[in-house]
Amino acid sequence: MKYTFFEPEKVIKTPEFKYILTFLSATGRTQIGWHYAIDLAWIYSQIRNWPTGYKILDAGGGRGPTQFLLAELGFNVTNLDLALSEPAASIQKRYRIQFKTADSKRDAAYGDHLSKNYAKQNVLRKLRRAVSGSRFYQYATTNHYHRVHERWRVDNGIVNEVGKLVWMRANLCKIPEISSNSFDAVVSLSALEHIPIELLPQAWAEITRICKPEAKFAITTSATEQQATWYHKPSQGNCFSEDDLKRLFGAYPDETNLPANGMIGKYQACTYLKDNLADFYRKSAENGMPHGKWEPRYFPVGLVH
Repeated sequence: MKYTFFEPEKVIKTPEFKYILTFLSATGRTQIGWHYAIDLAWIYSQIRNWPTGYKILDAGGGRGPTQFLLAELGFNVTNLDLALSEPAASIQKRYRIQFKTADSKRDAAYGDHLSKNYAKQNVLRKLRRAVSGSRFYQYATTNHYHRVHERWRVDNGIVNEVGKLVWMRANLCKIPEISSNSFDAVVSLSALEHIPIELLPQAWAEITRICKPEAKFAITTSATEQQATWYHKPSQGNCFSEDDLKRLFGAYPDETNLPANGMIGKYQACTYLKDNLADFYRKSAENGMPHGKWEPRYFPVGLVH
C-alpha cells in the first residue's frame, strides 16, 4: 500500500480533473466537499483502466458521487454505509439499486452527525419528501436524471452499459453478511477518517477481508502536517499523520510523494477551491470549513494498491 499527497494547483490542470468537472457540473453534483473534486480526479486516474468486470466496494460511500461515476462508466458497485436510507426513484431506476440493511448493523455517533447535517443542508427536505411520492414527480425527476446522465455519457463517448448498485446499510467494523474475497477493488471518498480511531483497525481488517488478496485500492482520507494524528471536531474526522498512515493502513510514501510539510499552505492558496466552496459550508459550523471561512486545517491523501 502506498500513500500520496495531492498538490491542488497541479491536479486542477490535469485532464482527469477536467473530466471530473464535466461529470459534476453536467449531473448537478457541484455542491460537494471542499476537496472532493481533487480526490475524485485522483480516484478516476486510478480506476479508469480497471476492467469493467471488477466487482467494486465503495466503503462509506453514502450518497456521494464516486459510486455514480463508476456506475456510469460501467462498473457494478456495492456501497456500504451506516447512514443509507431508501434511494430516490431517479437513482433507483437508473442503477437498479438493491437496498438492504445488514442484520449486524450497529449505529454509530457519526451516523447521527450525518443525519443532522443532511437536514441542515436542505431546508426543503420535508417538502420534497412530501411531494416525491407522487407519480408525476417521480416521472419528471427520473426522466431528467436519465437525460442529463445519458447526455454526459454521449459527450464522453461512453458505450458501456450502466452499472448496477447495491446499497447495504452496514457497519464497516463488522460485516459477516459479506464473504471473504468478494471484491476485486475498493474505493472510498473521504470516509475512513470518520471511523473512531480505536475502531479503525477493526474496520480496515474487515475491508481487507472482504476484498481479494490482489484487490486494487483507490481511497482518499484526511492527512495532517503534524507529527501526531489529531481530531477535527467540526467535521468529526481524524487527520492522519504519516506515522499513522503506516501504522493503521500499512501505507508507505509513493516514490513521487510530496512532503506533508507545506501542504496546508498549498490548499490555503488555492483560489479555485476557495471560489468554488459549496454553499452548505456557510450555513453551519459542523463541517470541514466552518461557516464557510476558507481555512483548510487538513488535506486529502490517497491510498493506492
